[in-house]
Amino acid sequence: MGSSPARDAQEKTKHEYSGASSERRSLLFRLLLPATGGSAVALLDISANGTPVVLQSAGSLPAALHKVDAGNIILDAERRWDGKTVFACPFFKDWSLIRIPIANQAHDNGPKQFLIALRLEGNNFSSAAESALQGVASQFSSEALEQAGRSSLPDREESLLILNQFIEKTGKLSRRAVFSLIHLNLDHLSLINERYGWDTADLILAEMIRRLKSVLPDGAFLSSIGGGHFMVLTPPGTTAVTTRSLVHAILQISSTPVSLEMGAVAFSISAGWSVYPQDAEDANQLILAARAALTEANRTGGGHERRANAELTNTYAISSNLEQDLLKAVEDGALFLKWMPIVDTESQKIVGHEALLRWIRPGHGEVAPNLFIRYAEEAGIIEALDSWSLRNACLAALRWPTPLRVCVNVSPVWLVNERLALLVDTVLTETGLPPGRLQIELSECRPFGPSDIAFRELSRVRALGVRLAIDDFGAGYSSLERLRIYPLDQIKLDRGFVQYLGEDMRADEVMYAILSLARSLNITCCAKGVETEHQMALLDANGCEEVQGYLLGAPIRDSHVPHPAMT
Repeated sequence: MGSSPARDAQEKTKHEYSGASSERRSLLFRLLLPATGGSAVALLDISANGTPVVLQSAGSLPAALHKVDAGNIILDAERRWDGKTVFACPFFKDWSLIRIPIANQAHDNGPKQFLIALRLEGNNFSSAAESALQGVASQFSSEALEQAGRSSLPDREESLLILNQFIEKTGKLSRRAVFSLIHLNLDHLSLINERYGWDTADLILAEMIRRLKSVLPDGAFLSSIGGGHFMVLTPPGTTAVTTRSLVHAILQISSTPVSLEMGAVAFSISAGWSVYPQDAEDANQLILAARAALTEANRTGGGHERRANAELTNTYAISSNLEQDLLKAVEDGALFLKWMPIVDTESQKIVGHEALLRWIRPGHGEVAPNLFIRYAEEAGIIEALDSWSLRNACLAALRWPTPLRVCVNVSPVWLVNERLALLVDTVLTETGLPPGRLQIELSECRPFGPSDIAFRELSRVRALGVRLAIDDFGAGYSSLERLRIYPLDQIKLDRGFVQYLGEDMRADEVMYAILSLARSLNITCCAKGVETEHQMALLDANGCEEVQGYLLGAPIRDSHVPHPAMT
């Protein structure tokens, strides 16, 4: 059956392949024997010189079928066939044969495939035999055509060669004679594989290729780069404006579902594209830029397009091999903590420090925390980072000259797994930090999972004597519901509320309402992102117990040193 893009994309996932697999073919061929009344049936691949190869068979095949003469007999009869009468020919001594060609236009000048039935001479085949043979052949024909269309596309190696030729050719033209690289993918290929099977996914890919070819301009280059991904190079001289129009036309080819035997199957395409030489000046960087743009387009759920830009490309480059480097960072001690002071608004004294996880990635410098933490959650390695942060934060707090509170962020993933209480208890036991000095903070921006499970786990943590806080309060979608359900000690107000205080009346009113609500629930408030004295005064006047932000001090690496802002 050859390579399958759908199969390649999920080679580690086990599914039943529902197409014309070898098992299903074997069953079909066994059924064909009584249906045709033949002594044997076979699927043959015959080269131009007549050499036959038996791809599948049932029954007792004559030994002569494997000889070159057999292939030439079938090919000669094919050439002389009038296209009207039932195809039949004498086949060696005592045998007769009927055949149905497998439709495969891509093989016109190469090997041809035939589904044949053989029986002893003197016993003619009936029209029912031909119908039975035709019915099975039609299933193989659609499969053969689909594979032929796919295999006829250039691969990765040829794509890189052609891309370099485009760059060389364009370099000899005027500076305005640019071209674009468009990286396409069939959205949600894994889901299509799981729901319909690899064979259906391959048929969708084949139809996608056919539609792609119908909208591409003359001189464009199309290749398959595996796993449902394709590359298009626009003709030299194609501007960015024209490319964007072409990309929109490409996305529109999925507006009509693919008609299959099972019914209509909808699909969508995402595209990322880069322009030479504006977005990159060599082949590898042009590919990287388009891939980065496609990654961003896929984040929005599919069916979208994005053009590359320096920020997207840089972020994607940083993300490459991030999982391996992150795990290595945990093992090698490349992670470290910075500390943001938390100040009591009434006394103006530091009452705690928030531990902020940081990472200097070799060859890249310090990586933005929102980037690597988000990736760690997506890659399933956030627990390793959280464990490191919690343990090292507690050890650091023990060295502080005064017993201040230590605040540590953890992912809500721990709640779903019901393992947060065990982690906290283990770390407190190992380090000896008094539970009352530790505050666990969970971001409002991330899902907590089933509320009953989250409530039980948070209650276990609080029973240890540890404080609980909701971080980034107001930035999520269920803030008030979480206040009602969970046993919380503090809410940390998102900096988005704080930055407009004193400038936007509605922002002031929202802040006052939140502070009033927190007091009624006996929950303290800490405002993040405080940067002006005016913000500080408003928060103090309205009962916000704690604040943190650059007004009070930037994060520092050595927490045991008194913070400069508070000396």
